[in-house]
Amino acid sequence: MTIKSVLVLPIAACCLATPMASATVAANGLFTDHTVLQRGKPCPVWGTATPNKTITVVFNGQAKTTTSDATGDWRLALDAMVAKAAGASMTLTEAGGNTLTIADVVVGDVWMCGGQSNMAVNLGTGHDDATVANYPGIRWMWVDNGGIFVAPDPLRSIKSTWKVCAPDNIGGFSAVAFYFARKIYLDQKAEIPIGLIGNSVGGTCIDPWLIQEGCTDIPALAPLYSQSVLPAGPFCLANTLTHPVSPFGVKGLIWYQGENRESTSQSADSYFLKEKALSQGFKRLFGSDDFAMYVVLLANLNPPPSGANVAPDMPGTHWADTRIQQVNVVGIPHAGVASAMDIGDAGNIHPENKLDVGERLALWALKNDYGRTTVVPCGPILRDVTVTGNKATCTFDYVGSGLMVGYKANYTATQHLTGGVLKRFSIAGATGTWYDATATIVGNAIELTCPSVAAPKKVAYACWDNSKDGLDPVTLKEGLLYNVDGLPANPFYVDDTSAKYSVTASTGANGSISPAGASTYLKRTAVAYTITPNSGYYIQDVFVDGTSIGSVKSYSFDPLYANHTIAATFAASAPSYTVTASASTGGGTISPSGAVSVNQGGARIFSITANGGNVATLMVDGQAMGQRKSFTFSDVIANHTLSAAFTCVLHAQAGYGGSISPNGTTLAPYGSSQTFTITPMPGYSVAKVMVDGTNVGAVTSHTISKLTSSHTITASFTGPGGGGSVPQQSQIIFSCLTDTLPASGAISSWPTDIPLGQSLAVIGSPSVEVIDTKKLEKNSNVAGDGFRYGGSYASAIACTGASIVVVAKPIRYGKGDNWQSLVDVFHDRLVLGILNGDGRICVRCNGTMDCSTAIIPEGQTTILSLVVQSNGTYKVYANSVEVMSNSTHSDMTALVPGVTGGARGYGSFINVGRNNPDGWTTYNGNIGDVFLYKTALSPSDRTLLEKHLATRLMSGPPR
Repeated sequence: MTIKSVLVLPIAACCLATPMASATVAANGLFTDHTVLQRGKPCPVWGTATPNKTITVVFNGQAKTTTSDATGDWRLALDAMVAKAAGASMTLTEAGGNTLTIADVVVGDVWMCGGQSNMAVNLGTGHDDATVANYPGIRWMWVDNGGIFVAPDPLRSIKSTWKVCAPDNIGGFSAVAFYFARKIYLDQKAEIPIGLIGNSVGGTCIDPWLIQEGCTDIPALAPLYSQSVLPAGPFCLANTLTHPVSPFGVKGLIWYQGENRESTSQSADSYFLKEKALSQGFKRLFGSDDFAMYVVLLANLNPPPSGANVAPDMPGTHWADTRIQQVNVVGIPHAGVASAMDIGDAGNIHPENKLDVGERLALWALKNDYGRTTVVPCGPILRDVTVTGNKATCTFDYVGSGLMVGYKANYTATQHLTGGVLKRFSIAGATGTWYDATATIVGNAIELTCPSVAAPKKVAYACWDNSKDGLDPVTLKEGLLYNVDGLPANPFYVDDTSAKYSVTASTGANGSISPAGASTYLKRTAVAYTITPNSGYYIQDVFVDGTSIGSVKSYSFDPLYANHTIAATFAASAPSYTVTASASTGGGTISPSGAVSVNQGGARIFSITANGGNVATLMVDGQAMGQRKSFTFSDVIANHTLSAAFTCVLHAQAGYGGSISPNGTTLAPYGSSQTFTITPMPGYSVAKVMVDGTNVGAVTSHTISKLTSSHTITASFTGPGGGGSVPQQSQIIFSCLTDTLPASGAISSWPTDIPLGQSLAVIGSPSVEVIDTKKLEKNSNVAGDGFRYGGSYASAIACTGASIVVVAKPIRYGKGDNWQSLVDVFHDRLVLGILNGDGRICVRCNGTMDCSTAIIPEGQTTILSLVVQSNGTYKVYANSVEVMSNSTHSDMTALVPGVTGGARGYGSFINVGRNNPDGWTTYNGNIGDVFLYKTALSPSDRTLLEKHLATRLMSGPPR
């Protein structure tokens, strides 16, 4: 079954939608000059236009038309095309409107390039491969959402451009992706263009990259659906960097990730299960059961094992165990693993050699996707272990032309060490004590022995962070196991050579299953089975352990810990299935609804329409899919359920002087009631509460009953005010007032009040939000919104203590436990922040971080003051009340940039809203007036400034 979805924009990111043109046709951001379209399958093209207009797309001899819907969205599909290396124009025309021309469009294969920083590392321009990289059929696009890296629900569009591979722009290409594409492109004689779409983010775990649809039938991963998506939970990166690419035609994914493994572990094999879910998610999102996924086995890193008889780093250790689970990817249909464990760098998590990584990935694609069936795609993978007396015999798949002792130096062919000695094999007996094994190549097998092990019970190979370094290939001829094709054997760890499980495969007449019959596998092996009907017949049903799983074409057994059976039946007619679609009463509709019949392999689109500004959230087969406006089941091979629930969008805001709960944007079920609690700060009282523009009085609680549409509620407060001033102006490093912000929208810079005439340079995509008629700067991006003052500092700022006074309105982002910065001076010299997860205040003073026990309520506009004395002691005040203090820090007589031992080269900047180098720790919320002093404000001066800010917050509309 393939699930394919068309997505509704999440509420929190409404501003990111492709704007509906008032009278002009526009294409989705994936369609720019130099686009590569996927060959061999219908090619979706989509965008926006004037509502209810005829849209015509012309390309490659085809002319297709559709009509934009009531919101201006449109979509159509070009018929499947063969490869076309010569670029041609595509035109998009709106009836009675404009024509848009997209130049130099080609047809070939499109590959997603995902993972973390080792996939993101670009090729650069300073070496031979870059200077001769004139391959017009290879093209590159980074997925860009204006700096937005995470979102609670899937986004719909991107902002990006395609680039043609040429020496003058090759530097921005992913190095791994370039070498992958170049090998395929040249192998195919430049006749098939290769499009590369990069969507990798450094330092990320696999969980944020998972697609919700991919996890539905993996029970061990069910807990992911109850975890918070923000700030860095499951699905958040897929929502912003994968979903917007769909339904663009894509052939497969190359994936380089694992250094950071997973955010949370659900089982001993959960990293493998997440790789399986990743594969399934792409297949279902892009509607392609033959979607390929090729992953990189982690490179060698850190010192090698030292001395004799070093026990393998298993089980459960990070890199060794991650590699074992990565090897199991070969048990996923249309997937493979390319080893980098012999081409890394012991001292660099970002190894230089991306050439071999990319080309080894390409071997899998050449074999599976480009008809090169004789290509050996990877090194040996353990198939079985048998024990006879004191000898353990290991047999392998992917032996290729045979086994050899080898050694690989970067950028050279693997060296065959004739008469060499195999290293990094380990063996243990009943006591569990590990010893180095003598490994001998016998035909296509390896025999392991050790004088200290009379009866082998455990065997392992290369189960350390770094199994290559420390070998002597020259004098001692020490090497690792390779096949003669030059590819390294993959690591393995067998904790019980007798623990084996069988899978018995059987079929009825008129079809086959592979492997057939009874097969025995080692414990913790994943294995894929393929079901094929004879010509004129159809898969009728497939049963795993006696339970129907639908008429699947392939099935992957997760790492084995028990015996299993798989059986398939076939028939002369295709079965049909039922998708049961339902919607909650009121708030919108789903169409079609009820029991909908779909033939095997067929597709059905379900449209969800929410009324009155409401939104629809979907459940598919019992799992939450988030906000969607349509859902497509494609390649249907089982029954499904689809249910839509409609919720009303409620926007709540509080001005200075108190808080409202719940705060911000919340969803409430259609027909329910929602009570808001308004709480003034001490010394303040409620002035008025406005609901949809109507004053409901100075109430402390208000209930909106029987919700049928969206609402807005705001609370204003009154209290002591007047007076105040800005003291010690000669000691201000800078101050910024919200008066200077634009009335709304994005901010290109933030002019300072002092020093006059300067401004803060923008980082990311901050915008303006108006709360109780007051402008505040809004940070909604977990990964980068903020401002920078004054460029890079080369010398210290002399000071007599320091003070930060800032207006802040925090937003909770779930389980985020990193501290978040409001004002950051030189990374860790002086920082004031608020934890997104729970509202605690955080301070860094000369490198040390402290957190308060006091919290700032979500949505409460707060005047936050940090005053640091010359001796380093400090106090923090929230709305003039002391909430935090510390008396143990070093002197504060200078703010020193680039401090050794923490700033890591980033410590020469002063930022507002973002802390460097930890771009993940952006403050999420609103920031008002900001003051940074190079002196410790006295209590009277601090009070003057706080009164001044309170007066500004409670006075008339913004100037």
